[in-house]
Amino acid sequence: MLHLSILLGWLSPGASAGETPVGNLIRNPSFETRSGPRKLYPAEPWGYGHLDGLSRSPFAHWGYSGFWDGGEYDIKLGPGRTGKLSVLLVCRARGRGGICTDAIRVKVGTTLRFRGHFKRTHARGRCWVNFEGDPGDGWALIPIPDPGHGEWTEVRGEVTVKPPRGKREPAPDGTVAIHVFIYTRAYGELWIDDVTLTSVAP
Repeated sequence: MLHLSILLGWLSPGASAGETPVGNLIRNPSFETRSGPRKLYPAEPWGYGHLDGLSRSPFAHWGYSGFWDGGEYDIKLGPGRTGKLSVLLVCRARGRGGICTDAIRVKVGTTLRFRGHFKRTHARGRCWVNFEGDPGDGWALIPIPDPGHGEWTEVRGEVTVKPPRGKREPAPDGTVAIHVFIYTRAYGELWIDDVTLTSVAP
């Protein structure tokens, strides 16, 4: 069951929407840590198995691809909303590009609250947060609207973790692996910063 709510708010580049919630499940949520040298398989988390369409991004704990569906997107280091850095996805040819978190283990039935900050610059087209992994590809999504002002916008949503699909099974502790993807099918630029994913207390 999907519970979805979206909060849009105008934020000046230096504004803050509050402290990062305790218990953030996303590693490197503000993209301040750069990725290091590539590691040999299987220590390298990107480009194998479920994430075989991804490569390492410039940001630690995030993978990237700019070439799905015939598209061509560049990933760049943008100035941060609050810190030094943010993700900047730039469209060269429209298709689908995106970034992805490391695997996150959570129990089936857990309600998760997502919060992220986005800025769309002439980004005409669809942008969204997609939840993938053991429960399937796209078991929940949160749209990233275009408010039309080209400034940072906060987007929030809640999703409930589904059981695994196909032959996948939960781990003995009842957890499944999920991945948070942030996709763009838009022309123009999509900026991403300060993302959090936390469990909602029952």
